[in-house]
Amino acid sequence: MKRAAVVAGVLVVAALATLAYFRFRPALLGPPPTEAELQALLERRDALQKRLGEVILANGEKSLGKAPRGGVMIGIPTDFTSSILEQVVTGLFSELTLTLKNLKVHKEGPVRVKVVMAKKTVGKYVLDVHLHQVQGILRPGKPDIGFGGNRITVGLPVKLASGQGNADIRLQWDSKGLAANSMCGDVDVKKTVSGGVIPQDYRLNGAFKIASAGTSITLSPDFPEELEVRIFVAPSEEAWKAVDEVVQERSSACKKTLEKIDIKQILGNILGKGFNVKIPQKLIKPVRLPAGIKQSLEIQGMKIALEVKPTGLLVSSDRLWYGADITLETAKPPVAP
Repeated sequence: MKRAAVVAGVLVVAALATLAYFRFRPALLGPPPTEAELQALLERRDALQKRLGEVILANGEKSLGKAPRGGVMIGIPTDFTSSILEQVVTGLFSELTLTLKNLKVHKEGPVRVKVVMAKKTVGKYVLDVHLHQVQGILRPGKPDIGFGGNRITVGLPVKLASGQGNADIRLQWDSKGLAANSMCGDVDVKKTVSGGVIPQDYRLNGAFKIASAGTSITLSPDFPEELEVRIFVAPSEEAWKAVDEVVQERSSACKKTLEKIDIKQILGNILGKGFNVKIPQKLIKPVRLPAGIKQSLEIQGMKIALEVKPTGLLVSSDRLWYGADITLETAKPPVAP
């Protein structure tokens, strides 16, 4: 009886196990899809992608359709890029001090006076201006930034706000003829004068080239080889007074002769031409945008090397697009010790 009960129990357990197996076993896979079903799925996928693109475009992403395709696509808003460039460019020229040193200007010529019915040369003048130093301070305005053609154009308004300078003026007068020598003789006088820089508005134009450098986007400056501004100096009232003293300190007869030189006009013409000041290009550095792809990935304490291959770069009015394909880098054999 006991043996029969054990056998019956085993049969019951076996039956229950068989029933549970057939009840909870995974369903058998159905037949594979036909070519028509696969084609329908592909068409459905393409339709969903097209619909997604339409929705994205409707929400303002106008350049997405032209963006370079890749495993990874990065779109940097041009507003963000503009704000970075604005801070970079204005920061470079903010309160920038331009300095001119040791400039020398030379002017000479004869002086002729009317004697009876003809003109006669009564002497020769030599005027030398030695500008020891002229300084001006630049203050930038808000730049105009444009995007297109893998370049970013920059137009920066700059104001020469203030400045000053100092110089030596030397007048030499060589009288010609007995009458001229008796009235005036030879003159050699030097005066130290000062002046201020005339405020001026300038516009500096250039561009930044855009390139995908490795795993990031870099903006390289492309400005003219000679980036320069022109400084104009205006003598102070004390300076004009010192120039007048050159003539006023002479005798009355000599004054009439020296007044024909018109030192003020000659000096004004010299300073009125202005002086060029070059701005070194090395001040403008490349800019690396804060968007890129890391070349390694760490998963559960294991570092995996990635190989990044750029697929293209697009500069549009709304975004800078950067595409890249990413694959696992081939492992290199260990180097023997």
